[in-house]
Parts: sequence; C-alpha cells; structure tokens
Amino acid sequence: MQVRNRKHRRGATALKRKSAASSKTWKAVWGPPLRWLGVALALAAVGFGVRFASEKLREPGAFPLRQVHIEGQLHNLSEEDLQPIAQGYLGQNFFNANLDTLHAALAANPWVEEVAVQRGWPDTIKVELRERVAFGYWGEREMVDVNGHRFLPMKIHQPESWPHLAGPDGHEQDLIKAYQDVRALLDPVGLKLVKLVQDERRAWWLTFDTGLEVYLGREQFNQRLRRLARVYPRILADQIERIAVVDLRYVNGFAVRWRTGSPNPTSG
Repeated sequence: MQVRNRKHRRGATALKRKSAASSKTWKAVWGPPLRWLGVALALAAVGFGVRFASEKLREPGAFPLRQVHIEGQLHNLSEEDLQPIAQGYLGQNFFNANLDTLHAALAANPWVEEVAVQRGWPDTIKVELRERVAFGYWGEREMVDVNGHRFLPMKIHQPESWPHLAGPDGHEQDLIKAYQDVRALLDPVGLKLVKLVQDERRAWWLTFDTGLEVYLGREQFNQRLRRLARVYPRILADQIERIAVVDLRYVNGFAVRWRTGSPNPTSG
C-alpha cells in the first residue's frame, strides 16, 4: 500500500509540471498580443470618446461667442472702427471661429501697427492693439510713422500739427532724421520748420511757420543749416515779413527773393 501511494504522488506531480509548462508556453505565445489588443481597445475607446466630445463642443449653437474686448491706447483708431469687424464673429462657436481671418481684417486698418487676437473662455474674443504713431504727412495724401513706415489713413480722429515731408521712396527715415536736425538747430533762433522736401535731384527745400522758404541745394546740408542759424537772427529776422525765399547754395553768402511788392532781390 505504501509503495502504490508513492507512485500515485509522483504521477500527480508530473501532470502538474506538464500543466504548468503548457500554461507558460501559452502565456509566452499569446500574452503579448492580448496585452497589445487590450491597449488598442482602450485607446480606441478613448479616441472615440474624445471625437464624440469634440463634435459636441463644435456643434453650431454650442458655446457661442458673446462679447469682444478691445485693449490698447486708441487715438486715431476708435472702437467704432473695429467693433463692426469683430462683431461679425459673435454667435459663432467658441472653438470653430476662425480668428486668423479676424486678425487679418483688423491688421488691414492702416492705423494698426500690431494686433493680437485670442479666445477668452467661455464666450469672449480678446483683441490687443498697438496704434501706429504718426510722425507727419508724406506727399499729397500719405502719412509716415515714427519708424519711417508710410501709410494711407482712412480717418484721422485726432489731428495734430504734424510736419509735411516729401522725398524719394526709401528715404523716409532720412527725412525724419533731417527734420529733427533742423528743428534742433533752428528752433532756438525762432525758426520753426513745418515742411521739408527732398526733390528728385536730392536737393533740399525748407518751409517755416512764417512762410519763409529756404533752398539748401544738394550738398553741404549741415554747413548751410549752420550758416542760416548764424545769419537769421542778425540779418534776416527783422525783415522776415518781406522775405519769400533764401537761397543758401552760395559758398560765402546767400541770396534773397523778396515777396511781391518788396525791394528787388539782393545777396548777403
């Protein structure tokens, strides 16, 4: 009896070993594919849920835009100029509204130097603007900003006593610099520049608030300006109402053209 019992236990042990080996083999073969299948099913479920939620969020009428906030210091721009453009987006879905087209429409205004448009949860369009800072008028119709960029404004809400500039294309910054140099040199002697022109020959014409015109020619711009600063208070200031044009192209002097009815032109 004892011998048979020992044989039975050895047979049972052998079966268990075979079963365990078979289980390990099955897991080794099918385990990884099943795990990847589970991962794939989980990702598919998540993707379906995300897609379903996204479609719900983007349905027409869901999450409508209700207001527009415009920020920035506005002088020659006004909310009346900008709101009609932005309000066309009110009622559109918060997620679907194409703000790139809104940005382009706002940036097309000549007074806009920079603009940023973004969504503000849950129902707002936020617009941040930087208005172009005008330096003066350019030519007949345009203006030029402090950075030398020319633009054609549709409206001027707050006109200022901007100077008038005109010159060749690409010389905008040169004229701004020249204007500033003239003001720095001649303001102290009582001559306020209101118009600066560089013609096609690159010759300079200056017009002052008294109506006086000064012709500098093409060369020795700074030297001739300094000569004007010296002779104006000593010689010209007392007769300014009778002088039409001062020509400073001469090496050691200048010529004067008198206004109509004044004495004949003389040289200085």
